[in-house]
Amino acid sequence: MEGKTTFWDFWGTRKEQDALARRISQRKPLPSHLGKLLGNSAVRAQLGKSEMVALLPPVGTEVFRKLTRASLEEIREIEGKEDKILVAEKLRKPSGDLESGKPLPFIFGEPAPEFVNIPLEELDPFYQSQKTFVVLDREKILHRFNADSACCLLTPFNLMRTTAIRIVLHSFFRAFILLTVLTNCVFLTMAQLPEWSKFLKYAFIAIYTLEALVKLAARGFCVGRFTFLWDPCNWLDLMVICTAYLTEIVAAPSLSAFQVLPALKIITAIPGLKRTLGELLQSMKKMGHVVALSLVTLGVLATLALHNFMGFLRQKCVLMAPSNHSLEGLDYQEHINNPAHYYYLPEDVDALLCGNRSDAGICPEGYTCLRAGRNPNYGYTGYDSFGWAFLALFRLATQDFWENLYQLVLRSAGKWYTVYFVVDLALGSFCLGGLIVATLAAVSVERKWARMAEDDRKDKEFVRISQLLKKKEEQEAGSICLTEMQHSSAAEEEREDVQKPRLACCSIFTDIFLKWSCCSRCWAKRHLCRFVNDPFFDLAIVICIVLNTIFMAMEHFPLTQQFYDQLSLAGLVFTIIFTGEVALKLLAMGPYCYFQVAWNIFDSVIVALTLLEFGLPDMYMVSALGRFSVLRVFRLARWWPSFNALLKFIAKLLGAARHSALLLAVITLTLAAAGMRLFGKNYKDYVCRISQDCRLPRWHMSDFFHAAFLVFRALCGEWIETMWDCMEVAGQPACLAFYAVVVVVGRLAVLNLFLALLMNGDHRPTSQGEGQNNLKTACNRICGAMIRLKSRVRECTGKKTGRKTLSKIRLNPPVTGLKSDDAGQKEFLALTFVSSETAGSELEDLGRHQVYTGTLQTSGNEDDSQEKDLHNGESSAHAPKPDGRNVPVECFGDQCYECCPILNMDSCPAGLRIWTNVRKACLSVVENKYFRAFVTLVILMSSAKQAIEDVYLEKRLLIRSILEYADLVFTCVFVLEMFLKWFADGLKKYFTDAWCLLDFLIVLISLLSTVPTLLGVPQTPAVQSLRTLRPLRVLSRFEGLKVVTTTLIGAIPFILDVLLACLTLWLIFSITGVRMFAGKFMYCYNGTSEEYFSATDVDNRTECLVLIEQNFTEVRWKNTIMNFDNVAIGYLSLLQVATFKGWMDIIYAATDSKQIERQPEYEANVYKSLYFVIFIIFGSFVTFNFLIGAIIEYLKQRKAKIGGTGLFMTTYQMKCYNSIKRFRPKQNWSSVPRPQNKIQALLFDLVTKASFDIFFMVFACLQVILLAVETSEDSIQKDDILHWMHFVIIVIFTVECVLKIAALRKHYFTFGWNIFDFVLVILFIVGLFLADLMEKYFVHSSALFGVIRLTRVCRILHLLRVAKGVRRLILVLMRSLPALLNIGFFLFLVTFTFSVFGMKNFAHVKKGAMLDDMFNFETFANGALCMFAIGTSAGWDGLLLPLMSVPPDCNPYTEHTGTSIRGDCGRPAVGVVFVVSYISLSFLVVVCMYVVVLLENFKTIGEESADELARSDFQMFGETWKKFDPQASHLIHSSQLSDFCDDLKEPLRMAKPNGVKVAGMDLPLLAGDNVYCVDLLVALVIQARGISGEMDKTALKASMEEKFLAGSQAKDARHYEPISSTLRRKREDVAAAVIQKAYRRHATRATGPTGKSGADAYP
Repeated sequence: MEGKTTFWDFWGTRKEQDALARRISQRKPLPSHLGKLLGNSAVRAQLGKSEMVALLPPVGTEVFRKLTRASLEEIREIEGKEDKILVAEKLRKPSGDLESGKPLPFIFGEPAPEFVNIPLEELDPFYQSQKTFVVLDREKILHRFNADSACCLLTPFNLMRTTAIRIVLHSFFRAFILLTVLTNCVFLTMAQLPEWSKFLKYAFIAIYTLEALVKLAARGFCVGRFTFLWDPCNWLDLMVICTAYLTEIVAAPSLSAFQVLPALKIITAIPGLKRTLGELLQSMKKMGHVVALSLVTLGVLATLALHNFMGFLRQKCVLMAPSNHSLEGLDYQEHINNPAHYYYLPEDVDALLCGNRSDAGICPEGYTCLRAGRNPNYGYTGYDSFGWAFLALFRLATQDFWENLYQLVLRSAGKWYTVYFVVDLALGSFCLGGLIVATLAAVSVERKWARMAEDDRKDKEFVRISQLLKKKEEQEAGSICLTEMQHSSAAEEEREDVQKPRLACCSIFTDIFLKWSCCSRCWAKRHLCRFVNDPFFDLAIVICIVLNTIFMAMEHFPLTQQFYDQLSLAGLVFTIIFTGEVALKLLAMGPYCYFQVAWNIFDSVIVALTLLEFGLPDMYMVSALGRFSVLRVFRLARWWPSFNALLKFIAKLLGAARHSALLLAVITLTLAAAGMRLFGKNYKDYVCRISQDCRLPRWHMSDFFHAAFLVFRALCGEWIETMWDCMEVAGQPACLAFYAVVVVVGRLAVLNLFLALLMNGDHRPTSQGEGQNNLKTACNRICGAMIRLKSRVRECTGKKTGRKTLSKIRLNPPVTGLKSDDAGQKEFLALTFVSSETAGSELEDLGRHQVYTGTLQTSGNEDDSQEKDLHNGESSAHAPKPDGRNVPVECFGDQCYECCPILNMDSCPAGLRIWTNVRKACLSVVENKYFRAFVTLVILMSSAKQAIEDVYLEKRLLIRSILEYADLVFTCVFVLEMFLKWFADGLKKYFTDAWCLLDFLIVLISLLSTVPTLLGVPQTPAVQSLRTLRPLRVLSRFEGLKVVTTTLIGAIPFILDVLLACLTLWLIFSITGVRMFAGKFMYCYNGTSEEYFSATDVDNRTECLVLIEQNFTEVRWKNTIMNFDNVAIGYLSLLQVATFKGWMDIIYAATDSKQIERQPEYEANVYKSLYFVIFIIFGSFVTFNFLIGAIIEYLKQRKAKIGGTGLFMTTYQMKCYNSIKRFRPKQNWSSVPRPQNKIQALLFDLVTKASFDIFFMVFACLQVILLAVETSEDSIQKDDILHWMHFVIIVIFTVECVLKIAALRKHYFTFGWNIFDFVLVILFIVGLFLADLMEKYFVHSSALFGVIRLTRVCRILHLLRVAKGVRRLILVLMRSLPALLNIGFFLFLVTFTFSVFGMKNFAHVKKGAMLDDMFNFETFANGALCMFAIGTSAGWDGLLLPLMSVPPDCNPYTEHTGTSIRGDCGRPAVGVVFVVSYISLSFLVVVCMYVVVLLENFKTIGEESADELARSDFQMFGETWKKFDPQASHLIHSSQLSDFCDDLKEPLRMAKPNGVKVAGMDLPLLAGDNVYCVDLLVALVIQARGISGEMDKTALKASMEEKFLAGSQAKDARHYEPISSTLRRKREDVAAAVIQKAYRRHATRATGPTGKSGADAYP
């Protein structure tokens, strides 16, 4: 357990955890063993170091003792007797096994019934000297109470208090309170309560008050520990009661939100929820540094955005004034602020934004770009003040509708500000998000690892105790033990005899009706059993299930009657087949054995439902059960391991993660009820502000269902749009506060559930069961039969091949019907002898179907070595030769030489010599670094050439001609390189290397496009599309890209099976969606008003067609692009729902739908949205979690293969990082000599003080605040004040720089922070004095010096020097930087390739949705903007819609000026593959980015904490150690610890008095009470750096032992066995002092006040 300190080590140990917990739950000591532990002092002495035995009471006393008045008086006397006991209590901790609320440890045995629900004396030694007692309930849960009088009236022996304790601990009382809370929650969901509900409300208040009074009587109010207010959960009860009475007295609307607090009592009523919430709150404590770093980062980025985009989002296209209009009569401000004068795009509420830069958005003719009006989205999206800028940054960090913000900023400020969004997403979203996930995961791993370690310790201690007690029993008389065993067995037999009459009736019924043993020996039944258990029977059933699934997936709309009849007939046939299967199995196995298998029960239920459907076809409710036939797809899990693992993983949501899921449900319920109470009335009163027709929008909080669905949408990541509506109807402060709670608390709960599933779930396929083995056996039999048939056919035909046939291969016959204890033994075809001349194809056929048994170890090792070579970027085509000579390998394969002997040059020595020389020359050219650099340059130029070929190329004839000749030259260079590699490496080696095959494919495509062009033949669209793959050649030219590509490509086959399992689950939802919504999304559309008719005007398709026949050309019967008319389009719709992009339109269409060919009606059935909620939970959340777990599983296996190298780092990068890390300079002020000059010495003393840096940090924060308070509407006076305040701060920083240079001299520039400050001061001065001058003579100087001016924000980075925890997080990111750069480079290349592909295929698509004049595929830059936006899956639905446009939504005959291309329609199939493949690949890359931070580098925090110490600190420790250990034994006596810690210097110094602190470090004591140097150093570093967590401490100790010490003595000292610890020794000393003082008092009382006693001789 000690080695499991990382996420990698912990991953995949779920089965170990379950097995360990199961063993612990089954551990129970025998009564005889417990008696020996309580009565045998010798046994207790031998087990003195056992923590479990230490919990037991002293020898000769009972385990459970009732609390009496005498025992209570003894506790009070001990409590006030000695002051030294208080010191001992500070050094001790209560036992974790005996905490309140935990079950009684098994070492105490089973308590007698008379000890249940009564006060008992303390069991924990820590509390035995305090006024507490414990009570055990019926479930053996331990509860601790205060022994003082409750409310100063009720003693522990008072009848009222004991009765209150019994009531509080009774299960019926807790169940009654939980039922009351649930009933209260039901009434909380009602917007309009009935009249009689107020009486029920009073009843709830009375019950809650009675509960609190009972708890007060049982525990007391607030005086002492374990009272009513000691438990934070009781604070909630008190708040519920107080707010309930307050709302009855004061009728304030603001108090209505507190009426939902009773819903939170569900958490306190369920112990599992309470524990989960406690763990979540503990995790939040560990996130303090991450939260601080996130706030600082977002604040700095918001300040930068404030000064970059201030007022830009108010720039609109304003109608120009008429030329003949009199300027005198024109009110300019009124004209530009009139919304009627703005230009609006169709279906847009906000005016079109524009910019005055060349790369910004332009206005249509007749409009000009002016800054006027308010910001978009009700004025809430903008950068006019720091608050709105911070909200925009937070929205960008959470990636909620950020593509809209991205488009607005780029349209108003220019395309170059894409860099700003790249930085914001990288830092504010991915890096900070990765750190948050990593922190929570690290805390979860640490908690679970500690739990495993504790369980493992208990298990080992129990085994040790049991073994020792068994040895003692063996030494005693055997007769006594035999007698006891006989008595116990007789008692068990008596109990069994008593139970037998009770089970007799059930056994008789089972034997008669369920166990069909009457014809067990019948010939027919035996053959029937063999038939249903035959592997081919399972194979036939699987084929039937697959065919049934295919037939169900063939349902579509519109469906002809003939096809419908065929599907119905197929359904009937499959129903008969599955009914026959159930009947045959029932007859063969009997009902008793049949229903012992869960899958058989499931099969029988589905068969019963389908038979019920066919038996009663006229009943609607019964016919609806036909939808349950889709559940037959789940039967595939019986034979499909990955699908079975997915279903078990889904069961984890209701199993191991049920408390996290229930906690999230409670939070959602509470927030929805609070939103309904707070804002429900506002939505009704001010609905006209957010709706033009004054009708409630789809997202509101007027009733509970809509409020809950709104909160669910916010938890899914979309909150900003609904918050705008809320702020418009209810005001900004309340909505901002409410949504802050929803987003932060809700997201944290979702992330907690996600990690609970990820950590507790098993993402690997389960072990093969009987069904899977049967299926493999059947397949092996078929394959073996085919191979034998093939060999016999060849023998019969007498085919002459020149080689021996497969008859030389002896195949072991299949072994059937055998059972073995070995689970891995399966039926297989074994290859016993293979001739060296056997045909390779036949061997391949045989090996493809042979079951792998793990025998070919050599081959596996070769594969691993090839994996490492690929990871290191060493292509086999360019691998160095083992002998170091430049000798080419064989050119062709052995088969080529056999088929064509003329290729063998051995027969011609002269020709061989010339051939070898030519190949050597080619090899030297290919391996030349300049040649490789030249080819790389050509690849980059050819990629740039493709980026230039946009829609405007046809008009630029000169550039077009140049590019054509350049393409010819590039192709020639690539062909030349290919031929050189053929000659150098040989065809065999070239075509067996993956990178060379990629190059060959791209060169072949280049030839296919270049040759027809030279011949004047037009290129086909397919070849033009394939030409865009040319940039992929860059992958083989950079080692970092090779590593990332190899890792990602290797992940695809690994997760393909898992992905297919997830898609199968989606297939079930898609088929269900087709049956629910097929043909119901169609509507009658008015093209003029661009909206659909209301159901009152047009009710169905017939009425719409009537309008069309009446020559209403603008009327169409239209279907939504995303629908469920067939399974394929249903998959695409589900993908949009799963990624939360475009899912709102699909849900709107579903809730508005009624019947087929009926006009939709606004929210006709809102409960249809529950289908999508269920899919999001199981089809999106759970399956994505399962898929991510599979990716992590693959990366773990790859990590084990490549060894110590990082997953996405090359070997060279890893070596460079380790070198920089090892030799990184770590200096402090002590390394700078103090000047001799008095003035310089005074300055040196001044600048080296900590207060000096703190003083200037305050001014750095003040400077950021001054930048943040600026707004777009500041007055001239405010601008002047801020300008001079900035001037003063710059002068102060300049003085600081001068003082440090004067004090430190040349050493000033040896510190990185000083160089950073010096550069900033120079930039401050330049930006302050030269900005105005440069603006007069340079056009674009304002933007340049605006950036220089914003460098003032960088001074706040000095806070990182103080925030140690934040600095550690940044070190984690810095270590991840090389891998993140490699991944980012790969993502850039993918984006580049897809942008070029989109430009070649979708340049002329009709604009709409996301595509406009700036975001399109007409040029490479515009296409890259689109691909960057959808890289985070943002807005990909809006990009896909135009690509899928078909007539009549587009015109296939539209002419484009300057080109021969016609039409503006999309290509639906290509568009879907294009977009889906890109977002899938981006998802895989983003997951890998998170994994890099989460798994690869977060484990190094403990090591980095040690590295934070300067080298001089270690030298100081070593020099001080030499004074106390002159013999260099690496050991000092424990009595020297206080002096040693006091002699150290900061930051390791521990000044006197330090006795308690030294003892509290709990240092291990070796023989002779010595302390090991590494243990002391680690403890001091932990104390100095504030490290918490066993994982960090373990990693730190390992790092210190490895880096700090060297030599044989240190290594030998590491294996010393500790005999005690400083903490334990301190406890022993305190205990001895207490005993001595008590003995003196006793002796004094015995001899009288004047007598002498020998006790005085004791110290």
